[in-house]
Amino acid sequence: MAPQLAQPTIEELDAAKLIAGPFSQFNDSVIFEYLEPPASLNATVLIRATYVNPAVSALNKTGTKHPQSPPLHIHFDQWESFLMAKGKICTTSTYEAKEATHSRGDAVHHIAPYMPHSFHPCADATEDSTMYMWAHPEAVPDPMDRLFFQSLLGFLSDVHEKKASMSILQIMVNQSFQGLIAAVGRWCGYKGLIENYISPEEWQNYLHSKRT
Repeated sequence: MAPQLAQPTIEELDAAKLIAGPFSQFNDSVIFEYLEPPASLNATVLIRATYVNPAVSALNKTGTKHPQSPPLHIHFDQWESFLMAKGKICTTSTYEAKEATHSRGDAVHHIAPYMPHSFHPCADATEDSTMYMWAHPEAVPDPMDRLFFQSLLGFLSDVHEKKASMSILQIMVNQSFQGLIAAVGRWCGYKGLIENYISPEEWQNYLHSKRT
């Protein structure tokens, strides 16, 4: 049975407190802001993502080939929901890889656990496109939180901009992949968060939590 899913308004999400960012990443094609999730969302993270008008950022004309666009993937424990505040975003979802476009005025779009999905900038957008995305519920064994996204997106952006080298082991460990690959990564010294992309206080808290 599906949990009761929040249906926030854009105004409610606009009012959320900024925690970190804005981070202009992937050659300034997308801006990420991390917000404090309202209690009504029962969420572990709330992100405001703004994809720059493709007329300004040619990278956003690449659609599914945009370096931030993840491959078709699933989440095991949490739902992922998003609401468009401006412009439009394109998605691929379900096992049939159905394509869809989501625009301001559409209802909140909810993606259930184990539902294959991906999203990417719409190449034919005519303005900046802003979406709010949140992961929920909170009470799961291995939730996706702000530091998870901040580390992962920061690392992938730096890889695209050739400021860092791609490491599949780092990606697997960062996503808490429960299997041999992640175990090997941890044995090699990789950690679930990446120090370069979070504050010194957050890094020390993370290290302390792993020792206790």
